[in-house]
Amino acid sequence: SSAEQPPKTILVTSMDAKEGKTSTTINIARVLSQGGKKVLIIDCDLRRPRVHAVFAMQNDRGLSNFLTGNLQENIIHKIPGEEIYVISSGTIPPNPSELVSSRKLKTLVEKMAEDFDFVLLDSPPIQSVTDSLALTQIVDGTVVVIRVGVTTYEMLQSGLKKLKDVQCHLLGCVLNGQRKNNSSGSYYYGYTTYYAKDSEG
Repeated sequence: SSAEQPPKTILVTSMDAKEGKTSTTINIARVLSQGGKKVLIIDCDLRRPRVHAVFAMQNDRGLSNFLTGNLQENIIHKIPGEEIYVISSGTIPPNPSELVSSRKLKTLVEKMAEDFDFVLLDSPPIQSVTDSLALTQIVDGTVVVIRVGVTTYEMLQSGLKKLKDVQCHLLGCVLNGQRKNNSSGSYYYGYTTYYAKDSEG
């Protein structure tokens, strides 16, 4: 995405589990939709999907079923009362990494970017599997969710190196958790300065 054009397709990931990436994805979608934008969430966490549960949706037909070619029908569901649409993860497949790296998913994301103002991809944590690193290659930018008291500085350093190695376009981070003292603020500071320093090099 160019400097004039804001990112339309955005990956939301985290360093590890339980950092709030799914709730953050949904919150971003709600803020954008309340601003009059038409937003699609795609649950690309084909291992431990949660988007369907938050919206109390069925998950027997979704992204994985589409990518394996077992589905012809529409997999996009509108959330009642909101300008938010969802493609759930679908049945948990035996080969999630292969599916998220597929040309078919890249084509789907490109097509959805034509139909929606924003497309948000909820993806697995960076430290767990390589899925998110593959997904960074098919979006305009990536947002990393970090949680005070859960995300360690070592995790951040390791995860940011992985993102840098695949030349990810990092849009920034969302800090979850209570700021009770200055130490929690230092997570954000350390994160941004580390990345900025590496970007200059």
